[in-house]
Amino acid sequence: MSINDFRRTALLSSCVLIACGLCVDCTRPADPKADLIRSLNGANVDGFHFSLNEEEGQTTTALTNKAAEKEITLRQADSGLVLKYTLTADTKANTAKIYRSEITKQGSALGFSVTDLSTNEVLSRGAFPSPGPTCAPDGQFESVNACIAAFKCTNEGPLLCEANRTCTAQPAALTCCLKNGQILSVHLIFNPTSPLCTLRAVIPDLGGLVLTQD
Repeated sequence: MSINDFRRTALLSSCVLIACGLCVDCTRPADPKADLIRSLNGANVDGFHFSLNEEEGQTTTALTNKAAEKEITLRQADSGLVLKYTLTADTKANTAKIYRSEITKQGSALGFSVTDLSTNEVLSRGAFPSPGPTCAPDGQFESVNACIAAFKCTNEGPLLCEANRTCTAQPAALTCCLKNGQILSVHLIFNPTSPLCTLRAVIPDLGGLVLTQD
């Protein structure tokens, strides 16, 4: 090989390497978490955890309030609470929707809603029933979690069945009487789990929402 041939080969190899480097940069995947946060226009998502789910024809990214995973306490002076932001992208139609699910509160009245942030349309709205004046479930419990567990033993099946039948989240209200003398209003949400329910991934499971009287 002559010097000129060697130089031509080296120059060609360098061009190929540069081109490959450019290709890597061009095809580097976007940051789906950053994209979702940017689409929320400055909404506070501190304390939210990110999740990503990819299925055939659809990608779902979400930011879920970590508070929803355990017992939440709302005082009378507190406002509502955002539970989850969800972005669903139809990769075949090249369309996307952004949803916000939240607990709403007016005085002592509690509800929950799902809003399409693309259109600001409320897609689903429900109200929590009022807890009864007596202990329900019956008895006194060591903790709120023990009270919730007792309620789920006898009520979770029918409520989940109705949620899947109607594709609508089912709210429930408890009056938890504790051994320390406290009587607490507790609220739960049972979400549909059927794949046929389009909004099943929009509202997170709610570990227990306690409304205090002060």
